[in-house]
Amino acid sequence: MQLIRYFLPGVCIRVRLDGGFAHPQLLAFLDAEPGVEYVVAMAKNAVLKRKAKPAMRQARRLSRRSGKTEHIYREADYAARTWPHERRIVIKAEVVRADGKEPKDNPRFVITNLKQSPQWIYEKVYCQRGEIENRIKNCMSYRSTAPVAAISGLTSCACC
Repeated sequence: MQLIRYFLPGVCIRVRLDGGFAHPQLLAFLDAEPGVEYVVAMAKNAVLKRKAKPAMRQARRLSRRSGKTEHIYREADYAARTWPHERRIVIKAEVVRADGKEPKDNPRFVITNLKQSPQWIYEKVYCQRGEIENRIKNCMSYRSTAPVAAISGLTSCACC
């Protein structure tokens, strides 16, 4: 973080991580860094599923009425046993419908220190990680198939 702050003074640092990174020491590090925003996926557990229950009921009702995949967003405070304090959790309560299959509950959980609405955090921040990952993959495939100087349009690639 010190290098980023040195070369990019005043920049806001936003960290997005998949669930495998929801480790207590990493979260403590992110909490201790001033001006760092984070959105980290969290694996399901019994406590989180219980917190998501009312939202899942509502998503099921919406999905039954519409016949389509439906999702709603909520938030809760949560502290895993290994955390020293509660953190804000964004809940995405989703019921997925696919042709010829039974509807499937798909609750998702994201830990964050952002203040915006749960829907905005999930859709505009957390889900955007997939777009960035795709751009990185595109850059890597460009680099492995042709010399950098010969690639047209490389400058439009976000990671290059």
